[in-house]
Amino acid sequence: MLHRRLVRDYEHRPASAESRVYWAISDVMARRLTGTSALARRDPQQTLGALLARLEVPERQIAVEAEAAHEQIVQLTALLDGLAQAAEHIAITRNTLLELTDEAPLAPAEPAAFLPDSPAYQQIMAVFTEADAPLRACNVCEAMDLNPAPNNINNVRIKLKRLTSVRRRSPGGNRFRGTS
Repeated sequence: MLHRRLVRDYEHRPASAESRVYWAISDVMARRLTGTSALARRDPQQTLGALLARLEVPERQIAVEAEAAHEQIVQLTALLDGLAQAAEHIAITRNTLLELTDEAPLAPAEPAAFLPDSPAYQQIMAVFTEADAPLRACNVCEAMDLNPAPNNINNVRIKLKRLTSVRRRSPGGNRFRGTS
């Protein structure tokens, strides 16, 4: 046993006992760091200078390892910065693509429907603009203040057919519905 004095508490003051414990622990730590045995410690040739010299070798090794770790940290930091920048570029590209898909593509402008110059066609279009339900030819005659005679109904039908042939070129044509 190396520290027999610690087996029993011979000290009257707690501060003295505490100092003996610190002395023993420092002795144990010095032996572990230097790699010496208890018998070598009792050797008079083992002085404080020799112990400090033996501590220099592990200290240098730790310093070399710390420098290598610092270099690795610098390299990893540079790699991390590069990856963060690449992620930022990808996020910008993603947001740009999302903004492009939100914008509706410009549809080609529909050519204006050709309407004959006759005021009857203008009246028919006005009737359908004001209508809120599908209309028959006789309803169009009544809305235009025409007598619902078969001759007038056939004339309105012919004009409606001409209008639908013009409207077939545009989407949603061939319906006699109002656009309200």
